[in-house]
Amino acid sequence: MNSEPALLCGELCKRYGRHEALRGVDLRVEPGQVFGLLGPNGAGKTTLIRLVLGLALPTSGRVRVFGRDLFTERREVIRQVGAVVEAPCFFPYLTAFENLHHLVSLTRALPRERILDTLDAVGLAPVAERKVGTFSYGMKQRLGIAQALLPDTRLLILDEPTNGLDPHGIAGMRNLIRRISQERGIAVLVSSHLLGEIEQVCDRVVILHHGRKVIDNSLEELQNRDAEIEVLVEPDPAALARAGLDGALRSSDGVEDGLQLLRLSLPETEVPAAVRALVAAGLALHRVERRTRNLEEIFLQHTERGESDVRIDSF
Repeated sequence: MNSEPALLCGELCKRYGRHEALRGVDLRVEPGQVFGLLGPNGAGKTTLIRLVLGLALPTSGRVRVFGRDLFTERREVIRQVGAVVEAPCFFPYLTAFENLHHLVSLTRALPRERILDTLDAVGLAPVAERKVGTFSYGMKQRLGIAQALLPDTRLLILDEPTNGLDPHGIAGMRNLIRRISQERGIAVLVSSHLLGEIEQVCDRVVILHHGRKVIDNSLEELQNRDAEIEVLVEPDPAALARAGLDGALRSSDGVEDGLQLLRLSLPETEVPAAVRALVAAGLALHRVERRTRNLEEIFLQHTERGESDVRIDSF
């Protein structure tokens, strides 16, 4: 097994004239990992994808795929990389199998069983002999992923894979991405504006803002980093003072149905002791709940400044 990262970007910079689309971006994607790429319009996501696919050259920095330099060993590297960017296009008068067979034969010949196995992996084996012109948009998206997986893909890049899909199609795409990653050990880089979908499918996320990386962490660590303990109590300032939790008390001005909402910043292991202290001080507790931040809250916190309602991503 190759122990090298599936994708390693180091200090990537890209300038278009005076405009800096990317500013020193580092990125590391491991085999079998589903990696989310997020950012407002104009943040540099499209530029990064173009660089990783070898469609543009960086102003400075490097890109390595499984230990090989993308720009000096492009022929060897690109064989391991598949991508679906925007809506995939196929010949509508050919079947799903015929489309894949024709497209793959442009670079190399593959046995029929290999193509059928890939169609099965994306859930299209039962319709392998149906003409693509009869396919729904979601089925065409799956066929696009099947094409991207052939012949020897180990790094898969998906740009907005759930665009235009209904809720059932979105759920199906989410399950497909996880299954491909887990069963085949393929690294998947997903760029999307649907934060809820990224939250459900990705192991790790990077957030770009104005060409810079502002977040790079596992989803679990991000959600737990600023977790709070919410305690709903009957108002009693004297009792709250006796509890002696001032060091952990983040706020006490919340109100819910006439009750006081306390927000405590505490490790989970210290919650039982804090609850005992509040009860011993004479406070009447109505609810104790641990609240983690969702990805939307994290995203907005790190990208709100300097944003207008409408931005143009032209790179």
